[in-house]
Amino acid sequence: MYGKAEGPGTLPFYCDPSRVGAFAVEPGELARGEPPALFRLFVALSMFQALRDVVIMRQQRTLTAEAADSLVSATILELRLGRHDCEHLSSAEIFESRCDVHKGRTGVDCRSRPGTECHVKTATCLFRRMGDMGKLPTSAWLRAWKDGALARGLAAVQQGEPDPQRRAEQLVDHFAQVHRVGRKLATMFVSALSTPALAPGLTPWAPDVDGNRLLVVDTNVARAVDALRPLGAVRSYEVRAAWLREHAAQVNLREFRGDVPACSPRIVQQALYHFCSKSNREAQGLDCRGASVPCEVCAPSLCPLRRAV
Repeated sequence: MYGKAEGPGTLPFYCDPSRVGAFAVEPGELARGEPPALFRLFVALSMFQALRDVVIMRQQRTLTAEAADSLVSATILELRLGRHDCEHLSSAEIFESRCDVHKGRTGVDCRSRPGTECHVKTATCLFRRMGDMGKLPTSAWLRAWKDGALARGLAAVQQGEPDPQRRAEQLVDHFAQVHRVGRKLATMFVSALSTPALAPGLTPWAPDVDGNRLLVVDTNVARAVDALRPLGAVRSYEVRAAWLREHAAQVNLREFRGDVPACSPRIVQQALYHFCSKSNREAQGLDCRGASVPCEVCAPSLCPLRRAV
């Protein structure tokens, strides 16, 4: 998939309006690491949870530019925060613990200020997910972007940790604290900015931050790992990631291409993701189900990954 779906000469899906509509990040702004572009990327990637990617992308494409900007524009969010006098917006900790936005029979509201319009309620309606999902953009802004917090946090990690791969892990821990984000989505964000082989020229944190050892263990990757491990193996995020990282270290990627790191668990994981996702296989013409003669590459009798999905 490298060089076709992603890699040199390709546009990452999160920069492609044909795939994500008005949520697309402008490549030049991303390459320069501009905070508003990174905020747009963070919130847009955070939508990819619990549903298939094609479903999320379809939802993103259906939203107008105005609706999308109300979720992912740092400028708009900052203005709305400044205009609203809700006492719960003074800090990330207070907001995350006290904002009680929720979905009810009559729509989205909160108990603190029922009937009052606010950006959190609007975001919940646009996300069309669980009732408190609308807190995510505001939590991200208060915790990691407000008053230059992004630049300060990145500088602190770089000054306090000499190892670029450990820096990536610390940044994942930091962004995982945002409401409704967690490790998987935080890893997607940090690795997008620090793994050049996935998006050459669009990873502003590399090489100071090295995301090659980060792993996004989504449902597709978890199924692949479980199919390849012995039955009964522990099925936690960390155990699966450790197993995949160990085995990916045995793959010399330079044997396939000379423009990638010799060792990159992140690239190996991405290959598993592409192969084990039905929608990705179909999009690339690699799904042989329904063919009169199954191919030798992914026939169920030959491939445990195919049997797993």
